[in-house]
This record gives sequence, structure tokens and C-alpha cells, in this order.
Amino acid sequence: MDNPQINFTVVEDEPENVSPLVTKVPRAFVCVGPLVEKGEWPKEIDVDEIQGITDDSKHYYITNQWEIYKIAKENPRKVVAKLHLMRIQHFLKDGFYRHFGGISYYKGLIYVATTGRVHPLTTRRAVPIVVVLDSDLNFVKFARFPEKTQAGAAWIAVNPVDGHLYSSYGDSVFEYSRSFGNGDDLTLLSGYRMDFEHADLSQEEWDDAVAQGGTFTNDGVLFYVLDLKHAEYSASTGVHAFVLNNGMASEIDVLGLNNKGELRPFISVKYRGSMDGDRFWEMEDVQFGVDSVSEYIDLLKLRNGKEDEAEIVRYRLIHDLKGALNKLVEDLF
Repeated sequence: MDNPQINFTVVEDEPENVSPLVTKVPRAFVCVGPLVEKGEWPKEIDVDEIQGITDDSKHYYITNQWEIYKIAKENPRKVVAKLHLMRIQHFLKDGFYRHFGGISYYKGLIYVATTGRVHPLTTRRAVPIVVVLDSDLNFVKFARFPEKTQAGAAWIAVNPVDGHLYSSYGDSVFEYSRSFGNGDDLTLLSGYRMDFEHADLSQEEWDDAVAQGGTFTNDGVLFYVLDLKHAEYSASTGVHAFVLNNGMASEIDVLGLNNKGELRPFISVKYRGSMDGDRFWEMEDVQFGVDSVSEYIDLLKLRNGKEDEAEIVRYRLIHDLKGALNKLVEDLF
């Protein structure tokens, strides 16, 4: 049987909606595979409700609901340091905080999106906060998200182009100053409405969608994790790329093959686990990095079932679209 012919239209110019800050835009991705799989995590790490990932040159920083772990890249089974949320609870005002979320490393400091309740005996939400730690997981300070802007904060990331903090709530991304004192409110600098090109969801599906994580490339492109918790497979679930400009977060195409072998314009992954009664794989957080080969993003995934499992999966980013398409065609046929 002859191979089907695929026609690609390659646009050499950068997208018109690229922010002036963005100088280099990824055009495609290739899945390298898992970096850390089931059975490879340190015994000290409870992967139950694993939440966030970031790194420095030698270590990963991983969060679950209650703890942060610093592990060595050369030996992921080695925990270098860890911190339980209860150990810093007395530093945090106006709430009982019980949930570490997304995490971001920048210039020696770690920023962690953290949520909780007003006090332990109520279900009323406390104002979400960002907790700042040093690289040894010592408490430095915290600040509150503006409650009228963000009633929740699942993730946080530093954009290295401007050094500002970013997070999201609902259909908007918010930009904050990274300059604040202990216990201050974050200063809101700007907001960006998210304009998805590849998330054709009903209102019911949007209500079920979760903003899980986000990270920025060195050139200011936002990779954002959109997860539909109760969908076995959703064409919209995955890691979407955006450029931020003039109050809009505009989605751009980053082409590659999903876990079903389909060519998609974003990192599209969603499948059920293999054990009876399993929940679906959930995408929790994402981080950007650069090594001697290329730029990449690492995706942290969780599967809650009879035995919880977690993976870190690497995707390499490609800027040469023609070369990337040739590689994709080879993989397809």
C-alpha cells in the first residue's frame, strides 16, 4: 500500500502576534521519553498528589501536596533536601495552608504557588499565596495574590525575559512584580486573556478544565498545561504554547506527534492507566530547560490508582520547521 501524501504549508515569517519580547519561537516538538518512571523515584518521595516541577543546573525540585523535595539530577533516587508545609505554617498569615502547587526556580530562589483554607475547621478558601524559598528549601518570605484577581493559584512561573511572576486563573494569565516584602500583596502589572486556537470545548468542558502548570522559554514563550480531569482522551488536553502581547495570550502552533501517533499543533497526551479502577494520567506541571542538544520541556505526569505512579517525560523543542516536518514524516511512515 502506498504511503498517503501529506502536504504541509511552511510559513517562514514569525507569527504576527508574537510579542516584541519574543525573539525565538519553537515550531515543533519531539518526545524523547521518560526521564524518571515508576520505581525510579526515591523511597522518601510520596508521589501521591505530586504537583510541581522545576530545576537548577544540578537538581530537580518536586512538590506534592504537603512537601517539596530537592533531588540530584545525576542520581534521582537521592533526596538532597526536603520541606514539609507544616514546618513553615507559622510564617504564613491569614490561613491554614495545605497544598503546594506549581513551582519555579529563578536566580537562586524558588517560588511555590500555595493554597489552603481560612482555618483547619472550614472549607472556605484562604487567599492564595506564593511562598519563596532558597535553594536549600529554607523559608525566605511569602506574598498574597490579589484576591479579586485570583481566587486560586495552581501554578507560578518566572518569565526570564522580564523577571516577572506569572500565574493564571480562569481564562486569564496575570503578571506580577517579583519585588515584595514578607506578607505583602503581589503587585499586579498586567493581565492577558487566553486565546486558544486548539481547545474547542463546550462550557461544561471548560468548567471541568484545570490549569495545571506553566513555564516560560528563555525568549518568553509560555507553555501552559490544560488538563480535562474526567476525559479519557480530549483533543484539547495537553501543553499549549502562547505569546503574550497587548493584553492577549495568543496560541501558536508547535507541531508533533501525540501518544496516538497523530500530528497535532501542541503537545497532546491523554490516556488511561492499565490497572482496573485507575484514574487517567493527569498532567501536573511543566518546566523549560536547555542542554547541549537543544531546548526542551519536561512534563510531570501523575496517575492515581491502586498504586499512584508519576513520570517526568521530556520533549525537545525544534525551531527549524522544515527539518522538523521531515523528521515527523519519517516517524509517521
